[in-house]
Amino acid sequence: MTRQTRKILFITLIAMAIAAMAFGVFACESEKTYKVAVMFSQGKDIHCYGTFIESFEKELKRQGINANISYHYLNCDKWGHNEEVEEARRLIDQARMNGDPDLFVTIGDEVTYSFMTTRDTLTKTLPVVFGAVAFPNPGLLRANPNLTGFTDSLNAVKNIYLAQKMCGIYAVNTLLSEHYLDKQLKKRIKMQIADHPEITDNIGWEHTLFEILNLPEGQFSITPFSLYNLDKNTAMSEKQDSLGNENLMLAMSRFSKMTYMQMKYDSESIMMVNMSSKKPMLSATWLDFGAPESKFIAGYFAGAESIAADVAERAAKILHGAKPQDFTIRPTKQEYWIDWNVAKKHGYTKDNLPVGFNVVNLSWKEMHHRLYLTLIYGSIILGLIVIVLLFRLYLKERKQKHKALRRVERENMLFNMAIENSQAFAWERYGTAIYLSDTFWLHYGHEPHVCDMDEFMEMIHPDYRTVYLKGVEKVNNGDTYKGEVKADFYQNGEWHWYQIRGKGVFDKNNNYVRSYGMLLKVDEYKLKEFQLVEARRLAEEATLKESFLANMSHEIRTPLNAIVGFSQLLAQPDADFAPEEKALFIETINTNNELLLKLINDIIDLSRVESGEMPFVIKSYSVREIISKAYEKYKPTIPSCIEFRIEQPEGNTDAMVDVDINQLMLVFDNLMSNAVKFTEQGSITIGWELTDDSRRVDFFVEDTGNGLSDEEQRMVFNRFYKKDKFQQGTGLGLAICMAIAIRHGGDMKVKSQLGKGSRFSVFLKFTGSYN
Repeated sequence: MTRQTRKILFITLIAMAIAAMAFGVFACESEKTYKVAVMFSQGKDIHCYGTFIESFEKELKRQGINANISYHYLNCDKWGHNEEVEEARRLIDQARMNGDPDLFVTIGDEVTYSFMTTRDTLTKTLPVVFGAVAFPNPGLLRANPNLTGFTDSLNAVKNIYLAQKMCGIYAVNTLLSEHYLDKQLKKRIKMQIADHPEITDNIGWEHTLFEILNLPEGQFSITPFSLYNLDKNTAMSEKQDSLGNENLMLAMSRFSKMTYMQMKYDSESIMMVNMSSKKPMLSATWLDFGAPESKFIAGYFAGAESIAADVAERAAKILHGAKPQDFTIRPTKQEYWIDWNVAKKHGYTKDNLPVGFNVVNLSWKEMHHRLYLTLIYGSIILGLIVIVLLFRLYLKERKQKHKALRRVERENMLFNMAIENSQAFAWERYGTAIYLSDTFWLHYGHEPHVCDMDEFMEMIHPDYRTVYLKGVEKVNNGDTYKGEVKADFYQNGEWHWYQIRGKGVFDKNNNYVRSYGMLLKVDEYKLKEFQLVEARRLAEEATLKESFLANMSHEIRTPLNAIVGFSQLLAQPDADFAPEEKALFIETINTNNELLLKLINDIIDLSRVESGEMPFVIKSYSVREIISKAYEKYKPTIPSCIEFRIEQPEGNTDAMVDVDINQLMLVFDNLMSNAVKFTEQGSITIGWELTDDSRRVDFFVEDTGNGLSDEEQRMVFNRFYKKDKFQQGTGLGLAICMAIAIRHGGDMKVKSQLGKGSRFSVFLKFTGSYN
């Protein structure tokens, strides 16, 4: 390796190390969680604050800021100036409860001014970003270099022009009193309209109401309305009383021919709006625009999304290391807005909405109405297609079932005719000697002879010798006998089916003397019997499928009806549902979607378990350990009003079982869920014990709940059976449990008494026990 090569390699390694360190610092920085405190001027119930919060958090994440954000509300209308400052100080203390924030955000004039005049150390040391401030205080900005943000100055001219565009009226009135912000608004309006001769300035009540309402066509005007100084309202000739309600109504009636424009948001403006007519109004402020039951049809202002985006972007830059004094104070972009809920009440449609407006409260359903209707009717058609297909499948299965039954009946009749002509041989037994007819021996290729019991037993299949001996004992005791065995009378290694019929002969003292009977070869009969059983099984399966399809049609239609019904309610163009009702409709649709999905999942699980397609991982487990873990698993889920118990054999008695532990826990999940569902008080017990024959383990869940009647106990393991039709569930849980138990070579049983409780048991073979 040359010296030059080593030098290049060394420089490369140094560069890689520096890059790795930089990446590590960036990664640590990006993972840091910042504390941000956001303070609002108004109360928590302001509609647009929710939109601001959503947009603010979204923009912070987009800027790579992981923030823990707390929100605080000044409720400025409740306080005087000094009280407002004290409340701001209280909000600062509230924000620092979990440690000092890394940054403050103030939204609105009132909270920004009160916050900065608290003289709290945090207001001087921490960065503060303000937004939606109409009148920034120059003195505060100069004295606090840590303060930066965005203004939202009223644009009176564009909002006045909106009166004619949206309402067809040139005369505008607004509510302005003698508060500090109201006076500032009056100055700003007069300054903005000074260069617009087409707008008549009546801010100082320079003209009478008659003059304002009789201005030439195309001449705009703006006139303030005072709630507390009625004598200053235009052309009021009667004696004025600031507390006189009749004079207030008179003043408002004279202003009814104008379009009201909201230029501030406080208790006075709220009262004014509530007392005004149902005519559309304009808003020059973002606060509460688009709220439910709003009367504001349109406005020109900075929206909540724009304010949030500006404030979040600047906050992110400061948290990333920038200084507040590096930024200039600039206005937030203002836009035209229209509220669809108000606009459609006043004759607007989607086709004649003004161009260039941001539309609020226009739902996806209304924006894409045709697509929405297509989806709804498509779902209905799809549902009908599914029902038709299920019905056709039901008819097909029913036809196959009847065809199979007719075939079985015909074959059974032919079999009965054939059995009458089948081979039959007589026999007789004295003591241990068995006499068979010569026809028997010759038919099977043997010389006729008398055989004893041992020779005859040798020709019977080992699995059926016990059956034959029990038949002999039965005949010796005076009963008739008819049974079937496998035997090899040909003695060529091939086993055939035979039916043995016998009857005993007794003397007058009722002592056994001899027995006799018939021996029939029934190979063909057994074959037909097997076919008959198989055909019956197929017929029963067809019946089960018929029941399954009927239940499926009902169970699917129930949630589908809810989905379609509430969707149609939402789709009605003239329906005026409250947001709470719409939320309830949507929740009902989602709930039935989940119920339908669970029904399908349960059916698939049951089918896989019964068909053997679901793989079981069988391992050996301690029964005591299984029950202990199950008890600890379900203990936190039991309501406090119910006592949860565990029962196990005394001492260290234990047993081992070979199970798929996950499937067994699924069984426990279903049993425990049912126990909790139907037990309001008392106790639930989970445990195990050995059965009386000590060959099986009895896992059980016992409760003191509602209990089951005898009829319900016979039906409880059926598919789709539910004790309470109004309880949530598919009715497949216990059917799945039974299928899992059978797959393990076990069984399930229930003992119950109505009103006293139930005990569900899962019986499984165990591989061994120990103490």
